[in-house]
Amino acid sequence: MKLIYRGAEADIYSGDWAGEKAVYKFRKPLPYRLPELDLAIRVQRTVHEAQILHESKSAGVRSPFLYYVSTRESLIVMEEIAGPRLKSVLQSSTSDKERASSEFGIAVGRLHSAGIMHGDLTTSNVIVNETGVHLIDFGLAVRSIRVEDHAVDLRLIKETLGGAHSEISSAVMKSFLEGYTSVVGGKRAKEVTKKLAEIERRGRYARVE
Repeated sequence: MKLIYRGAEADIYSGDWAGEKAVYKFRKPLPYRLPELDLAIRVQRTVHEAQILHESKSAGVRSPFLYYVSTRESLIVMEEIAGPRLKSVLQSSTSDKERASSEFGIAVGRLHSAGIMHGDLTTSNVIVNETGVHLIDFGLAVRSIRVEDHAVDLRLIKETLGGAHSEISSAVMKSFLEGYTSVVGGKRAKEVTKKLAEIERRGRYARVE
């Protein structure tokens, strides 16, 4: 296997599983935690992420197939999805940005309609290929139907677009919201975007004592 990412709580490797390209996600022991607590946390998070991945696919969201889950090793083996990240697609001069943005909105709409908050919706956690838009990295995902939690997902998307794709962020967000609204409906989309604006105002007027 080849290490492709070393994170604070998990290491990601690329490899093979039964002849298919796969991603291995190991949640590693953290020495500053009590061993019993550390094991319990790693097992809980491994099982939770695997369940969320399964639920996302059941909701019609393109995401990695699960190949294997080991609580003993705190390991998830999943499909490796080929294709560029949405970040690269939006930076390309030849890509269909409007279509990719709309499909991204549809995917997030399906996720939210299934009662799932992704928690880390950046353009680096979205892969685009000939089959469509795929969401990856559900390590921070939680089950939630709360308007505020879904608005927090949208806020991260908006912040990422403003930071990494400022010249096209407004057009991309417009296409995203069109796709999102087509799934969740106008009433729910209005509630979420209204809460998004409220969250942004809170951050704008926050004061550091």
